[in-house]
Formats: sequence, C-alpha cells, structure tokens
Amino acid sequence: MGVQVDWEFFRAQLPSGWRELARERGLIRPLPPHLGAKVTDIEPVLRLILHRAGLEASLKTTTGEAAAADLIDLSGVALHKWERKLGPYLAELTAKLCDAPTHFAAARWSGYDVFVGDGSVVTRPGAEGTTAILHYILRLSTLQFVRSIVTDEHVGETLRLHEEVAAPGQLWIIDRGYANPPGISAIVWKGPAVIVRYNRGTLPLYDAQGEPFDVLANLRALRNPGATAEWLVWVHPQDGERIRGRLCATRLPDDKVKEARERLRREYGKEVTAESLEAASWLIVFTTVPRSRMKAPRVLEAYRLRWQAELEAKRDKSIGGLDRLPNFRADTIATWLQAKLLIQLVAKKIASLAEAFPPSVADWNVHAIDGGAAPRPRSAARPAHRGRGVARDAARLRGDPRRAVLRAAS
Repeated sequence: MGVQVDWEFFRAQLPSGWRELARERGLIRPLPPHLGAKVTDIEPVLRLILHRAGLEASLKTTTGEAAAADLIDLSGVALHKWERKLGPYLAELTAKLCDAPTHFAAARWSGYDVFVGDGSVVTRPGAEGTTAILHYILRLSTLQFVRSIVTDEHVGETLRLHEEVAAPGQLWIIDRGYANPPGISAIVWKGPAVIVRYNRGTLPLYDAQGEPFDVLANLRALRNPGATAEWLVWVHPQDGERIRGRLCATRLPDDKVKEARERLRREYGKEVTAESLEAASWLIVFTTVPRSRMKAPRVLEAYRLRWQAELEAKRDKSIGGLDRLPNFRADTIATWLQAKLLIQLVAKKIASLAEAFPPSVADWNVHAIDGGAAPRPRSAARPAHRGRGVARDAARLRGDPRRAVLRAAS
C-alpha cells in the first residue's frame, strides 16, 4: 500500500506543540504589524530547512523555489542565519518524536547521561568521493549532536577531539576505533565513564601487578554461546595515572561468529591473522563503569545502544544522504544533521500507516498500488502548492518507503 505525501500530511506527523515550542525558545517573537517582519511563524522556515536538508539543495535553490511557490520570500543569507540557530530546536522535535527522554533516561542506565560517539566518512560540498571525516557525539536522551566537527581524511578517530564536552555523570559508548590509552584518558579524567569496544592492536591491558593481560587466554574459558565473564584490568596512558576498568565479554552464537569471521576475511584477505579470527568469537568491551553500578551483562547491553546508533547512521547515509555536508560551520552542520534525523523519523512513521494516520487526520487519500482495494476517505481540496517547488508531493511510497518520503515530505 502507498500514500500520497504532501506538506500537510508530513506536518501532521510532527510532535504536538512544535509551533509553540519555537515561541518558547525565542525563535519566533511577536512584533507589531507595522514592522513588517517576514517570519512570524516557524512553519515556513522549518519547511525550507527540511527541504534543503532532505533534497540537499543549495540555499539559493531553496529560497528561489519557496518564492516561486509563494511560500515565503527569504534571501539565502537570511535562511542561512536561521540554519545556524535551529539545531537545538530540531533536536527537541526529534527527541519528542521518538520519546528519547523516556528510552534513554538516566534512571534506566544506572544514573548515567548516555552519549554515543562515532566517525563517518563524508563528502565535502562540491566534491565527489571521500574527502573528509565527520566526528560526532550524540546525546541519546535528547538526540542532540552536542559535538560535530569535520576534519580531513587523515585525522583518525580520537576522543581527544571531544574532551571539551565531557563532564561527570556521563557515560560515553564508543567503537573500537577510539580504543586507545590517550583518547580514553582524555575523557575519563574529565569525569565520564566509558564503554569502548576492545581493540587488540591499540589498547594494551595490564593486570594489578602491571603485567600484560593475556586477553585471548582468558576468553577461551567462555566456550558456550551466551557465556559471560569480566576481569579487572588497567590501561596505562603514557602521560598520567593508570586507569582501572573491567574487560567484559560474552561468547557469540555460532552463526554470528561465522559472520564476523567472513567479514574479517573480506576486509583483510590473506593478511587476516589466526588471533583475529579467534577473537571474533566474542563481543569484548572495556569499561570504567564500576561493577556496583553495572554488572557485565548490563554493560554489554548498554554497548548495543551504540550499535543501534551506528546502524541508523549507515542507513541514513545510504537513504538520506547523511554523508553530504552543506559547509564546514559547526552550527550549520548540527542543524543539517538534526534535520536529517527528523526527516528519517517522520519517514519511518509514514512508512507505518498505522502510526502515520492520527485520528484527527481524516482527509488523506490512501490508495493501493499492488492491486488490493483501499478505502478513499472524503476528498480534500488540493493544496495550492502541490505539484512543483518546495513540495515534491507526487512521490509515492515504493521500494524503500523512506527514500520516497525523504523527497515527498521535503
């Protein structure tokens, strides 16, 4: 089944109070009519920002199409000024839409404010192929990018890029690319706890006596799928005190072990080592979270939060163009990323028709595209903006539903 999507339908999927929230945040201020303010409502600006991010359009193209559709007459400079300040507002809409404050509340994760970090290969504006790396930190309870910077492709993943946003009470969940003593110490000494995927090549571990900890020798005791254990270990940064933590591991199911080994063989070919293939039998993480707050199974469960974030980012790169950036400004990139996330969440909601049709929306034209019968509710007047310009309203859900919605809802 498919559904025609226009702006009114897209707007109906936004969380309640989205217009009032803009006034509460001071983005829209009431002004006397004689001042002739162009923007007295957040809706046209929000629509332009989503159009620009969803279709990866230029400022000039976006404002030109908006003017042609009699939506709003803004210059590219004016729209960019809005783009620089809308990131936090879009983050609030995104968090409300997926109930992130409930799912990722500190009370559910041993009192920690959970952050996930990653690096993603991106393309600089006007270029083709890999030209830069986007490094970001995402706060899960608000789904806000609290840190996003772009470096050239020669700068590797390191937590030292993000230490200025680290604070006590946080839990940082990060991938093996960040598993090295300098990066871990840069964050831990600022106060957060970390859960990081263990990397045999970059994260040497030591026992209480300062002797190298033989990870594989200890892991071999976990022979049955699901078997879990933990060991007290230390990280020795070159500068600063050693860091106490735990190595937590669980034996993977046989089918997952096979998949992991096949992936290693594809990536490394003949250079893959026997030790790497053996280590693929377990999920292994290093954490500084005290055992009194999270036992090993809970630590491993928490790490899977980062997996979900990474999988979502990969989907968004392929479907939503998350790997294309508008420019190099941190505030503009933050708005761009938040707009992409919001569009993706609305698209997923639209792709599930049971969620997309709220009781108050009764006039949407639902039809079948696969030969099945479908109800046609009472007709509604065709919106004046349908058919061209900002709203690409003729697109229908087919193939991957979100790909069509990204264009249609923009």
